[in-house]
Parts: sequence; C-alpha cells; structure tokens
Amino acid sequence: MTTTPPKTRTRISSEQRHQLLEAVKMLLGLHRHPSDIKRAISKEYQLSPRSVERYITRARNEMVESLTIPLEQLRAQSFQYYLYKLQHADLSEREQIRCRERMDKLLGLDCPTQPRQKRRWRNLTPEKIKSMSKEELDAAYQLVQKDYYRSQGQPYPKVDSAPR
Repeated sequence: MTTTPPKTRTRISSEQRHQLLEAVKMLLGLHRHPSDIKRAISKEYQLSPRSVERYITRARNEMVESLTIPLEQLRAQSFQYYLYKLQHADLSEREQIRCRERMDKLLGLDCPTQPRQKRRWRNLTPEKIKSMSKEELDAAYQLVQKDYYRSQGQPYPKVDSAPR
C-alpha cells in the first residue's frame, strides 16, 4: 500500500498576506459567495480552502473593527433602508418578501418560534388559591416558577415546595 506524502505547507510573505486580505475584503464587499472567494483565492495563492476560510474570518473581523459607526446605528440604518425600499419602490413580490426577511433578521424576529405553553396559572384568583390544598398550591407555584424561568431563558432549578 502506498501513501502520498502530505502536501507541504504553503507560507506566504506578510506583503502577500496583506494583498490576500485586501482581495478578500474586496470580494466580500462585492457580495461574492464564500465558496467563490475560497475557489479564487486558493487557486491564486495555492492555499487550502480551510486556510482561505481563516482569511475570510480575519477580513470580516478587520472590516467590523474599522467601522466608525456603532453596530446598533448601522443596524438601524439598514432597517430604514429596507423600510424605504418597501414603501417607495416597485418591488416584485419576491423582493418584498426578501426585504421583510432582512428586516425581521435585523430585529431578531427570525428566531425559531416555540410552541405556546398553556398558562394554567393565569386564571388563578385569590378565592381559588385560598381553597387549594397544600399539594395543589405547591403545583401551581412550580408552574409559575417554571414559566418565569422559561421566559427568562434560564434553566429551572428544582424547588421542593412554595416558600412559607
């Protein structure tokens, strides 16, 4: 059985590294797909696609660091742009949907929805609470606690009974 020797590591000079990062930034600015960037850069500089991925990440980080506008302000500007496009342009239905998707993503509304839990404790009245047995009261208390922790995105600590 023959094995091929591992490919020797390609080292590039700091000048080439600077040129490579600038090329990646330019391609990212032109909205090129990462696979296209990997293909072009790996061919030109004889690098593996994984190495190019690291350069893409580094270029993105440098681009974010070079911003003079806070990210929240940039996000707000993007939102206003999409809102303007929806209101003042003749967009196809597909383009309108795409604008809405981008706006939802900017606002954080694109996260997966969770099934709505029945809130059995919401219809508790003082009279119902007074008439509950200790076990029923403990069960209702735990439901309220679980719902609270779930709404806060925290794990629910096990509680034996309601505080007295």
